[in-house]
Amino acid sequence: MIRIDARGVSHLWDGAIGLHPIDVTVGAGELVVVRGRSGSGKSTLLALLAGLCDTQSGTVAVNDRAPALDTPWTSIALVPQVLALAIELSVGENVTDSAPHRTPAEIRAVLELLDVDDLAQRTIAEISMGQQQRVAVARAIAAAPAIILADEPTSFQDDVHTGTVVQALRASAAEGSGILVATHDAAVISAADRVIDVVPR
Repeated sequence: MIRIDARGVSHLWDGAIGLHPIDVTVGAGELVVVRGRSGSGKSTLLALLAGLCDTQSGTVAVNDRAPALDTPWTSIALVPQVLALAIELSVGENVTDSAPHRTPAEIRAVLELLDVDDLAQRTIAEISMGQQQRVAVARAIAAAPAIILADEPTSFQDDVHTGTVVQALRASAAEGSGILVATHDAAVISAADRVIDVVPR
């Protein structure tokens, strides 16, 4: 099953800056990396697929529908570069809020997978950026979504926890999620099923 099917999709923010036409497909159970230098449009691509901005050319179907802002997290879960965690909630509450259908034991298992289970009662302000980033990944994975869109999900991780994030993403793919990751990280790239190069013009 094709989770993401984008054909000739583009969005330019200022003249030639942004995402130039590109084809992207992601199947169920597949981990695909989008690779390209800064400014090549990787983040813009993920924003288009998440329904955060509109395409200027091409066609895009996400789970056989056009992307929309109100898409539930069980369909599309996002790990943005700006992590967008709820600072008024604890680590555990941030993850639980994305997945109200999961049991406490299932939530705890996801927190353990990302090595943040001992932080469950802490507020976001009380943990490091690396820990916050792993909480953002946990929040996405916990929803058991059809699609995960992850923008540089290892940028704040050391080598050990980069492996933790990669392992968690691969586990989610094994459960059927289609995963698209924008990254420069060689460890993530080496774990991908496919790599798509985004080339600026």
